[in-house]
Amino acid sequence: MKLLFLIPMILLLVGAGVLCSEVISRIEYYFDSDPGPGNGNQLYPSRDAVSIAELISAASLEPGIHRLFVRAKNDEDIWGLPQSASFMVPFTAPAFSERNVAAVECFFDTDPGVGNGNLIHGRNGVSLDELVSTAALEPGIHRLFTRAKDDEGVWSLPQSRSFLLPWAANSAPEITRLEYYVDADPGFGNGTQVMLTPGSSVSLDFAALVGEIEHGNHCLYLRARNSEGSWGLPACRQFSDGIPANLVISVTDGILSLSWEDLYGIDTYKVYSAPLPQGIYAEDVSGTFGTSDWTAPAADPKQFYQVRSVYGER
Repeated sequence: MKLLFLIPMILLLVGAGVLCSEVISRIEYYFDSDPGPGNGNQLYPSRDAVSIAELISAASLEPGIHRLFVRAKNDEDIWGLPQSASFMVPFTAPAFSERNVAAVECFFDTDPGVGNGNLIHGRNGVSLDELVSTAALEPGIHRLFTRAKDDEGVWSLPQSRSFLLPWAANSAPEITRLEYYVDADPGFGNGTQVMLTPGSSVSLDFAALVGEIEHGNHCLYLRARNSEGSWGLPACRQFSDGIPANLVISVTDGILSLSWEDLYGIDTYKVYSAPLPQGIYAEDVSGTFGTSDWTAPAADPKQFYQVRSVYGER
């Protein structure tokens, strides 16, 4: 194998504290370990300026990462510091030869060892559409593994796929507890409990008491626990109190800008203004609405503003 290295080099040698440029009398290279100055492979004869594009054999190197070192000597027999670059000698892929598939086996969840799975098929070129019995498995999540052996006795790596074996309608664990919380998870069992009649499936309506919350968007989480003590993943329902949050007011170059957090499920807002904070607010139609912002010429004298949705106000 040969590798092409383009080696640009400018050699500056320091002698007696003075920086000087000398005639290059020898350039040599070596791989990985320094054999000592003068013991490397000679690369180029003498010349003042060197620009090299040279084929260097890497036939003696094992596949993997290596480092090429190059150094030069001047006509006063002084060697420069070696310069280096890393490279990789690639691994050669083994020659492929077609093999016959002698056996295909499968197993669930835990590997019983090669050759000890359930035999599915054996032929050269395999496309399977096979029924595999799950009678020995408990309801729940499992993983099916398959692997093949060729006619020289070499097994492939197993391939796998997860699946859910459902509970029978009359044997599914009952839902025994429902709880909800807003935004931050208080921990299993610490949410607000919803009263229910235990059963394999539950359908009910209830009013969620969310208590004191900040204005704006929130998420109501609901989760269930079954008779075996296992909790399900929480389901989220987004909601807002209808009052725009994070209201920001700014004036730039005589233009007033209002912006706020867009509320879930609300796409209609109105802006109201008044000359005093506790005054009577009237709808202000002097501006233009964006998605969750409003701009208008700055009022003179100064006004106070509210942004209201169809369900609330701020």
